[in-house]
Amino acid sequence: MTLKIITAPTVEPILIAEAKKHLRVISNDEDTLITSIIKVARQVAENFTHRAIASQTLEYIIDDFPEEVITLPMPPVESITSIKYKNSEGVETEWDNTKYIKFLDSEPAKIVPAYGESFPSFIPYPIGAVKIRYVAGYKTGGTDPNIIIPEAIKQALLLLIGHYFENREILLERGHIPKTIPFSAEALLYSYKIWDL
Repeated sequence: MTLKIITAPTVEPILIAEAKKHLRVISNDEDTLITSIIKVARQVAENFTHRAIASQTLEYIIDDFPEEVITLPMPPVESITSIKYKNSEGVETEWDNTKYIKFLDSEPAKIVPAYGESFPSFIPYPIGAVKIRYVAGYKTGGTDPNIIIPEAIKQALLLLIGHYFENREILLERGHIPKTIPFSAEALLYSYKIWDL
């Protein structure tokens, strides 16, 4: 299995104005650094939780259809763009979206054949025959409670931003192994961690 970012986030879950307020920074001298730190904090949180924290388009690549259910990594999933499969001759076909059911409220999201349908039967390309493209991630605004970023994740991101802003060099503590995520941020993110993938 492979997961590719097709379209990276264009809007971060923490705006620079929010980050600067948290950091108590007034000038614009370090805006470039703070913008970079916001992105890094989001990526660290995504890697820890196995969630898409900012809205992005992903492609999940597997060698063949499973027997029962496709489980999509990096929730929350907002929409499925396409499911394509490539046969042994390299010919790609798109699976008709009326032939499968998307259960996007599940975390992680799941796809199963519709009633009376089954996964396509074909001789798959030797590797990466099935590609599922989808949009995942929280929105910074909107009304759907399933895709609004939880406050605990936002607070964890602010803690990470503050940590990386204050500690611009590698942090080595005598007698201690440095943590990749400070405990306070990890504690906030822990309950949002996806375990079953």
